[in-house]
Amino acid sequence: MATADWNSLLQQSNDLVGQEYNNVPRVERTLPQLQQYADALRSRTNRFRGPAEHAAATRLLAQQGLDATRLTTEVVALEIVPTIEDVFHADTGNVEEYLQQVEEATLLAAIQEAQQESVASFESYMESCMARDWAANKRQLFGLIAPNNLVGAGPGGLGGGLGGGPQPLIGRSAGGGLSFGAPALRLSPKEAAYVEVVKRMATQAAAAGAGGGGASGSGVDVVRDFLKACKDNEDKAPGQDTSIASVWALLADVLAEAKARGLAPSAPGGAAGGGAAGGSGRYVEALAAGARKHLERGFKSHVRSTISRYKLAAERGADPDYLREVQAYVQVKFRDRGALDFAAPGGAGMDTSWIQLFYALRSGDDAAARRAADRCGELLLAAGGGGGLGGMGGGGMFGAGRAGLGGSSVRPLVDEWLGGGCRLSERSAQALSREAERLLRDKNGLRHSPKAPYQALVCALLAGDARSMDALGGVLQSLQLPPILSTIEDFMWAKLAVVAGSSGGGAAGGGAAGGAAAAAAGGVVAGVQPYSLADLQADINRWPPQYYSKQNREPLLYVTVLVLSLQLGAALRFLWKDDTAKPFRLDAVHMGLALQAEGALAALGAVSDAAAAAASSAAAAASSDVATMALAYGRKFLAAGDAATALYYYWLAAGARGGGLAVKGALLRELLAGGRDFGTLLGGGGPGARGALHALVPDAEERRRLFEGVAYECQMSAQPEEAVELYLAADRPTAALSLINSQMSAAIAAAADEPAAAPGGGAMSPAPGSAPAAERLERIARSGRAAAERLTGVRLAPGAPPPAAAAPSAAVAADPAARRELEAFWQLGVALQRLSELPFIPTERSRLDLCVRMSTQLHPAIAERLQDIISTAADSISARRQQVGREAAAGLAAELAVITAYANSMAGARLPQAVYRKLAEAQVFLS
Repeated sequence: MATADWNSLLQQSNDLVGQEYNNVPRVERTLPQLQQYADALRSRTNRFRGPAEHAAATRLLAQQGLDATRLTTEVVALEIVPTIEDVFHADTGNVEEYLQQVEEATLLAAIQEAQQESVASFESYMESCMARDWAANKRQLFGLIAPNNLVGAGPGGLGGGLGGGPQPLIGRSAGGGLSFGAPALRLSPKEAAYVEVVKRMATQAAAAGAGGGGASGSGVDVVRDFLKACKDNEDKAPGQDTSIASVWALLADVLAEAKARGLAPSAPGGAAGGGAAGGSGRYVEALAAGARKHLERGFKSHVRSTISRYKLAAERGADPDYLREVQAYVQVKFRDRGALDFAAPGGAGMDTSWIQLFYALRSGDDAAARRAADRCGELLLAAGGGGGLGGMGGGGMFGAGRAGLGGSSVRPLVDEWLGGGCRLSERSAQALSREAERLLRDKNGLRHSPKAPYQALVCALLAGDARSMDALGGVLQSLQLPPILSTIEDFMWAKLAVVAGSSGGGAAGGGAAGGAAAAAAGGVVAGVQPYSLADLQADINRWPPQYYSKQNREPLLYVTVLVLSLQLGAALRFLWKDDTAKPFRLDAVHMGLALQAEGALAALGAVSDAAAAAASSAAAAASSDVATMALAYGRKFLAAGDAATALYYYWLAAGARGGGLAVKGALLRELLAGGRDFGTLLGGGGPGARGALHALVPDAEERRRLFEGVAYECQMSAQPEEAVELYLAADRPTAALSLINSQMSAAIAAAADEPAAAPGGGAMSPAPGSAPAAERLERIARSGRAAAERLTGVRLAPGAPPPAAAAPSAAVAADPAARRELEAFWQLGVALQRLSELPFIPTERSRLDLCVRMSTQLHPAIAERLQDIISTAADSISARRQQVGREAAAGLAAELAVITAYANSMAGARLPQAVYRKLAEAQVFLS
């Protein structure tokens, strides 16, 4: 096409572009037309790709010096290298925005990687948690299903097996030798010492008439004995800093205060107490005071040990006054505060008067507390008009004559608090409570004055205001100041002091027990909210045991807190059931027995009953736990054959369950059935024989009633051997002989079915130890001879003939039933050995009619086994036939004929066909 044509086309295009679009004509084509146009364009394009065009292109490249084949190969093998724009698509050409996009992409990738790592870490953590939980559940499961190895036989035993040294063997028979039928128990020295204390405790309780179930009056001595046994054989658990001896020492101190005050849990309350409930309230108050004094003694030891560690900072000197020790302790505690008032001349140092007063009260030193109170200065109590102190008068508390507190000095308040058993009068308590609230509101003073927190705490402490004490802890925490009651010991001491002082009016009216009852009722005393023992226990129980036991590493710390808050039943249950306290189950058993003997469990339950109806079964539950623990521990000795030791634990368990005759009888039945050591428990059977039960039931009439009741229960429960021994021990030989006759009657059939014990003896001569049935017959016969000896007064050797010619005793002559049972016993005794001597079995034709008549009057025990006697007689005659000649065989045949006629003559006896068949076989054998 010529250049002019291209120019004209370009001009036309420019003209078209300059024109409006709406004026351009629109071309309408159908689909067939578009397809036809496309085909025409495709044909025109393919025309330039023919061989002629390819040859022309090759010639053109050759003219320019290029190889077409190599060019094609290089173009095909050309590698396109991507650029940054191909990877990171930049929407703008600005460098800053491009870098921002790269940073966002990098952060997104980092976040994704972090998420993946977090998911992997979470899965790993969950796997470890599941493994740990499964291990804990497995240990708990094994602890539930595994037996309580309280009497362990190795170093891993739960019964104090951690101690070393020689260990006595437990598990002996009544005769004094080892019982090879039961495994002998090897006790640790600590466990053996505990067992000896239990024996003394049970014996003393029985002698005092308490039976081990109530307050024996010597509970503190029992606890001291256990404490001594524990200290002498200390076996601290591995990996724990607290020893069980510290818990025993705490219990001894808690109970010692009530003993020192002459209070017992069953003591009646005085006029102030209002009956037994008041007496129990005063007893529990003494227990709380004992716990508080234990903490005070512990703090004294802490003060002295701190001074000894920081001798240079303390500057104790040689002054024996305890207030000087308190000052030395304060000097160590505040050694970074510069000079203190008692050390600086002229009192230019920091004022520590209230700090000294608190630590003197915390140590329980009354004299030091009074001297420290003299240095505290005047109290700025609210004394405004208009009833500013809760309606105590328009002139304020220190109006005319400063009546009420005896002036604004702290010393009278401290004297009243110490002399009133941690109590103040109503007006004094209310005034100090308001002073504590005023000090708590002064946040600036608390922040800048070191003595202000101690002053607020002492005011709340003297007033018995637990709310102010709790508020002080919250305020100090909010101000980021160190707490004062920083340890659980300090916290428990302060709370116990508030429990004692919350009743109010200790000296004025109502007495201690009356104030405690008012506090327990939940009423407001003297304008100060009372704080009862139940409130303290509720505060303690808000946190799980792990909070007090350092995540279960020190379980005895939690037990200590429970004992300090007088939750003795909960402490016993924790020691007995919790898996972390498994090494201390031995101590749990004996600790429960000691507390049950003292009566502390029942007293605490009685106070709980008066305070809240929901805790009405607290004492019964605690006593039931003690009984369960004692029985579980006693069964270990019973299984080892030491019934005498098991008896003490069974007896104390019966006392914990009420000590009634029925309870003792049920446990005695279990003991006799499990141990079967009748001689050790009941005595040898003679009139002067004494068993282990004689020491625990010294009263003869009570012992007789116990034995008779248990014997009847054993007789009804198919325990005839136990019933016989108990009837003999209760001096009831007639009843025992009746049971013995029934037992011998039942044993004849079993003995007859066994093979002969000796050649020629047949089944008529069972030798002791030859077979189980023969052995049982020998035991029954031995008991029968003992009963017969009681009735006749004649002692016979085994196998001796009955004393037919002996004159019966007066008791037998006057008792037809006794004569009948005695005659039946002698007849049964010779039935298996001397058939010819039985008066009702004929061996001669002349005695046939007489024996038939006598058979109708036989004792039921003999009549029941008459068929066995006839069968045994036939077997005996058949056995003797082989050892005699022809002439003697004729005599045996005559005897057999008489016995057969005797069996045929008893129509009413209803003998079975087996008896007649055996007689017929014997006749055939003799013929």
